[in-house]
Amino acid sequence: MDSLYLSFQGGIDPELALWLQECKQKAQSANEHAIALAGIGLGDHQFMVLPRGRGRFAFVMEDNWFSIQLSNATAGVLPLALVQVRSEYLTAVGPEEAIATITQLVGDMGEVQGPPKISRLDLFADFQTDHDLAALPGSHWVKRSKKRSIHEECDQVTGISFGSGNEVSARLYDKTREILKSGKDYMRPLWAQEGWAGEAPVWRMEFQVRREGLPEQMRGPAGEVLGCCGSLWRYLCGEWLRLAIPSGTDETRSRWPTHPLWEGLSQLWDIDPEAPPLTRVPKARLPSDDRLFRHGISGLSSFMAREGITELDEGLGEFLHALERYYDDPAKQFPETLEAYIKRKANAKARRYNLRRMRP
Repeated sequence: MDSLYLSFQGGIDPELALWLQECKQKAQSANEHAIALAGIGLGDHQFMVLPRGRGRFAFVMEDNWFSIQLSNATAGVLPLALVQVRSEYLTAVGPEEAIATITQLVGDMGEVQGPPKISRLDLFADFQTDHDLAALPGSHWVKRSKKRSIHEECDQVTGISFGSGNEVSARLYDKTREILKSGKDYMRPLWAQEGWAGEAPVWRMEFQVRREGLPEQMRGPAGEVLGCCGSLWRYLCGEWLRLAIPSGTDETRSRWPTHPLWEGLSQLWDIDPEAPPLTRVPKARLPSDDRLFRHGISGLSSFMAREGITELDEGLGEFLHALERYYDDPAKQFPETLEAYIKRKANAKARRYNLRRMRP
């Protein structure tokens, strides 16, 4: 399961609504000191509050585990909360634990009426194959939806979409290429456990099912219907979309035999209970060392080149002195000291990374 969206019925705590409104207004400020305060701590989570709502939901707050949309006290028929469980956390702990954690968390946000229900879920399988999937003609796909779109990058087919925008849709795409952009490197060790050597492309078959596309048996309490996911996967791979081997003697495509690759995919739902769990997923959305140090060293190296400095220790010291002189120069008319500027920027970044702000 790659994505899980849950809806909670109920009403928001009035005090929380006022607190969120204050944070929202601070997030809209042009003053970074105010923006840095646009965060809220709930339990052991530190959420960033966004400056705008989303759709009909008044408030949006996020960390690395959850994106939570909350309605205000006068929302009427709207749910109390619509929650996206983020992919990395869902992959690490599984849907049962994720549902239990967010249910407890939302319970502290207001009066919740009943257990959460699934608003959307994405089921997937990652695999390697020697078949050139991108080269298969559209006629090889036996599908419920008439929509089929090809995605290309640099003249290479990177994926195929089926039924985009519908209550049920699907994507088949090169996941190894996609994570170069998304940064979801937590998938690599999971693939390696299954024998991936780190070079060959890994393809992903992913189905997205909105609530209106769920079978009736899966519209009850989220924690009670997860056992139906295997049956849903087999329906999606067997009846909604199927890769077939065309027959030269039978024009009825529904009778064409299923491709062996697809036979394997349709039976992949059972999960090995002995598989080791993924490492703990942090709640904070922290920048990687690669991003910090590869990008951060650019200014230092440019300064050393300009000044003709070749030793790193000397370069670091001279760079710091030059930085202080630059900000202390009265002609520049900076409104604050270097220390105040750095602290203001750090507090703004702490909010974005779901960390508690530095002391003033």
